[in-house]
Amino acid sequence: MRSLLSGGAALAALRSARPRRRRALPCVAAALALFTPAAASAYDVLAAPCADDPLHCASGAVTFQRKEAIPLELDFDTGWVPPGSPLQVSLGAAVYANTQVALSGALEASWPEALALRTPGAPDGGAFSCDYGLDVSAQGRFSVSVLGQDFDWTGDIPYVPQIDFQIHGREQFDAWGWEPGITLESSTDLQRIASVSLGDLIGGSIPGIDGRFELDVAMDVAARYTTHRVAIETLDQATVSGGDVTSEGQASSTAYLGGPSVELNVRPEGSVRYDGTLHLVPAFGISLLGRSWSIPIADIPLAFPFTEREWAFESERVHVPLPDLALDKQEIDFGAVDVGQANVEIVKLSNAGEALLDVAVTTDDPESFELADAALGIDPESEVDFAIRFAPKASGEFSATVLVESNDPDRPAQVITVRGIGIGEPDAPADDGALTDEDGGCACRAAGGARREGAGGGASAAAGLSLAALAGVLRRRRRAA
Repeated sequence: MRSLLSGGAALAALRSARPRRRRALPCVAAALALFTPAAASAYDVLAAPCADDPLHCASGAVTFQRKEAIPLELDFDTGWVPPGSPLQVSLGAAVYANTQVALSGALEASWPEALALRTPGAPDGGAFSCDYGLDVSAQGRFSVSVLGQDFDWTGDIPYVPQIDFQIHGREQFDAWGWEPGITLESSTDLQRIASVSLGDLIGGSIPGIDGRFELDVAMDVAARYTTHRVAIETLDQATVSGGDVTSEGQASSTAYLGGPSVELNVRPEGSVRYDGTLHLVPAFGISLLGRSWSIPIADIPLAFPFTEREWAFESERVHVPLPDLALDKQEIDFGAVDVGQANVEIVKLSNAGEALLDVAVTTDDPESFELADAALGIDPESEVDFAIRFAPKASGEFSATVLVESNDPDRPAQVITVRGIGIGEPDAPADDGALTDEDGGCACRAAGGARREGAGGGASAAAGLSLAALAGVLRRRRRAA
């Protein structure tokens, strides 16, 4: 039922009933974002309000890590070298890389141009490391003649171990590692990995033979990691409308049709490319019956074949809480109201979202339509009673627009149309002095004045009580059902 209130008493009571304006400080906004139903979704990261714009931006920190042991397809032998020599060796080698890439950054969603997406990389948030191992095999053979007797032997040379070269490289960088990527380069000095006595090895089959096989190894290696894209996908694995992020600072976007939150999957994808050269330096010599043979010490370089591996990380799901404003009225007809009186109507402002809703309300006719408060904040999943007061100061028809602006991503501006009719004329101002009739008496007017004052006082008190009761429900916060 509408309440007809005297102008002064109604305005005073209305102002006393105005809701307390709350500033949406970053720490408050961050705390309110935690009122999200975490059990409702199996997300990995809950976005929090951005420090520089907590009402229009949320950011979720994401981290990725992948480690893999990779054979570099360097698995071949040298053949018998040197060609034409009475002593020859055949060497085989396989190189392995134990590679790890770690990345960290954020998915940032902002509005009211909903929803703009960015994926800033964290400073020093990337790490790239490689460890290399080597598996070497060796065979030897010789064919010599001494004092008219031929001696031939072919066999494996044991004790050539599989070794870890301890070639370790690590680089920390600002994620994400876009083109041209992050490169690790390292070289080793020659290391002796085998020294075998041929007398011990084949002395039983060729008496009197002596000699040694030795193998030195060195390696020059380079590895490069490059991120090619940061994929952003909806829960049905569709790429967002703004596409993948493929370079530093590039923005994307996703369609948003309302609701309390949005969830997106984020995944960097890149590649690791390996390059390098393995240096094998064998020494092979024998002595038999007073004669000696040896092969010259020579570097046998084995270049790594081109090897590039795709490097895709597991997705991280980011849950972004959003504000969501709903009004229970878009039109209000205050009806006919006496000039000097007022009528108050209540509009429910509901936040069906999971983030703090920041609201500013204005009207294009503040003389006739007064607002309970110019700005307010509404907690997630809460509603507020907002008062609009029609107080005509002249007779006639009045209409205006009440603009409700907020940080709602898809409907940042909503309109309430208000109208009303003022009837009657304003009361004439009372004289300061006492009025007398022609006979000089003033009892009649004075009495009448006294009666009017008493009546006015009673109306004012009644109006105050009605608004006091109304004020008890204004801006009442309660959980949405």
